[in-house]
Amino acid sequence: MKNIKIYLMAALFTGCFASCENDRDDIDLSGGVDITSFTINGVEGVIDQTKQTIHLLLPTNADLSGLKPVIAVSDGATVTPSSEETVDFSNSETTPIVYKVVNKNRYNTYKVRVENVKAKITLFRINTCVGDIDEANRTISVFMPEGTDVTALVPTVQYTEGATISPADGTPVDFTNPVVYTLSYVDETFQYTVTVSLQAKPGLVLFNGEDVKPEWGGIAATVESPYANPKTDGINPSPFCASIMKNGADTDDGGKPWSGGALWNNYKVNIDPAEYGSFSLKVLKGVQGDVQLEIQGDGETNKDWLKVWYVEEHLGEWQELVFRIPEGRTAVINNILVAPHCHDAGQPVAFQTQRMYWDDLIAIPK
Repeated sequence: MKNIKIYLMAALFTGCFASCENDRDDIDLSGGVDITSFTINGVEGVIDQTKQTIHLLLPTNADLSGLKPVIAVSDGATVTPSSEETVDFSNSETTPIVYKVVNKNRYNTYKVRVENVKAKITLFRINTCVGDIDEANRTISVFMPEGTDVTALVPTVQYTEGATISPADGTPVDFTNPVVYTLSYVDETFQYTVTVSLQAKPGLVLFNGEDVKPEWGGIAATVESPYANPKTDGINPSPFCASIMKNGADTDDGGKPWSGGALWNNYKVNIDPAEYGSFSLKVLKGVQGDVQLEIQGDGETNKDWLKVWYVEEHLGEWQELVFRIPEGRTAVINNILVAPHCHDAGQPVAFQTQRMYWDDLIAIPK
């Protein structure tokens, strides 16, 4: 009986293997499934065969809603949507259009993004003062302390990768009068007018440590406010600020990445994103890294986390940081949480303990 069972099992296995072999014979994997060319209005898209993506830039004013790509694919393959079929690429920057290439028993997909050419200045900073960028009007406003010599300032500028800028980044510029910065990108130009003003930044003051000094709630740390300003010879000469002791280890109060202070409960704010586009905050610490503003609606709802880097080149100095409110946000901001060093323990620079400071939280109108 035992030998009969073994024989039957072997026969079944052999039959199954033979059946599988026959099924494999019916599968044809010989055809290519590549998009080899993707063109719109004579502009060739950049194809990344490894990531299976296609990226194409059209002139700034081109309508993206009804385009007819001309597509070449591997011999014998078909593509959907088909070549010269009308497609709406208006939202493809965030939601790419998927093209599927089929050839016999193989297929491949590509994610396609079509965008208007645009180049942006994303950061404009002079010393420790960060400019307010009005993208709609292409203007940048930098507010600096009275008495600053504006005739040979050297801005730090961040802008779209691949673009060129004039005046060149890192060159001295005379800002006695407004200066036009020009970005050149894919045969188009984009201009920003930069104005330097020797005055305090306008806006709604939410905290300054002196005449506007709501009580900060402690978040995984004890906030001391008012606290004597340890450095009054820079951009923040006021006598008082807010402060916490920050631990490098994630063990005690002040060691959490989100430790800091909060304006909420009896000290909540009322900032409408329809009226205000950003916040500015002065920060002083001894390590580089992200500073975070967490903005919330009433009841800790509708949260957004805004991060800006405190740079190494001005360690130990007050730096003015600008936090952009997300463009799509409509919910009123009632709670603001400040985390002066929003990193896991020892990142990006290891330290034991140190005191960190913030001051002059201002809501900037659009």
